[in-house]
Amino acid sequence: MTMLKRVPIFLASFILLNSYLALAFNANIGHRSVVGSVSRSAIGMSSTAAAPNSEQKSHLYVPSNRDEYYQGNIAQYLLDLHDEGATLNFCGGMMFQLVLSDKLQTHLKSVAADSSSEGKQKQPIIHPASQSLMSRTPDYKKSSFADNIFSFHGRELRKIPTANGGMGFVLQLSYADPSATLEEVSSSSAAGKGADAAWNGTPVDPQGWSKEEIATYDGWRSDQFRQWRKCSMYEDEGYSTFGQEFGNEAFGLNHRFFLHLDSQNKMWLSAEDGCEGTPADGSSLMKKLGGMLFGR
Repeated sequence: MTMLKRVPIFLASFILLNSYLALAFNANIGHRSVVGSVSRSAIGMSSTAAAPNSEQKSHLYVPSNRDEYYQGNIAQYLLDLHDEGATLNFCGGMMFQLVLSDKLQTHLKSVAADSSSEGKQKQPIIHPASQSLMSRTPDYKKSSFADNIFSFHGRELRKIPTANGGMGFVLQLSYADPSATLEEVSSSSAAGKGADAAWNGTPVDPQGWSKEEIATYDGWRSDQFRQWRKCSMYEDEGYSTFGQEFGNEAFGLNHRFFLHLDSQNKMWLSAEDGCEGTPADGSSLMKKLGGMLFGR
């Protein structure tokens, strides 16, 4: 079979596969309404924002260039991924734009600029390849704990038409209460189903987790058993600008996230349930065809 004959078959297979994956990602809990218009500036994108140039921005996704460029300043690395509108490649082609909350950005900017020993202790940690699951990290507990160093509060958000990657997906990280501690679970504890520790943190980020998200978090369980939130629910729980930032049709699910390396020294942003993505170079065939399929 010649290459010319193979191409249509490949494209047809790719389109069917991506259509199936997109439906699987977006068809959850009945969210099938058409997405309205959203301002690009609402989620930190300019009208010309796109995936990073694959040559000029190679330090964002090439491990050796990343290490040489950032010299351990992971706070600056996360900020640059956000500022460049970078996407994370989940599931071999599902592109999520990384978006940091305003308060987390302010925190990371402070950490990135602080070269003192105390400042370096506040740098986010990229765990080794041997700790590719959150459950393998030291002192792991099923809880809503996050400290902006070893782990982060975050959300997967969907149906956002202006998100880079062309699929309407955003992965948002926010700032967690750094003064909170873990406690034993008791009958009066605010902890999600199956938790083995209770985190006593409070909402400290206007764009971050609400008290309801903190109290009921159970990200170690399957998504189908968890509480997905629509725009109205986010706003009722205190995230008053959610619709303005992401659109009234956007919906999502909160997760804890952490960073780890793999055997090739690539960095992965991984949710507690094991779903994860690595910074994309913006030039893959999967991403280009995905953009065609999803209107980008």
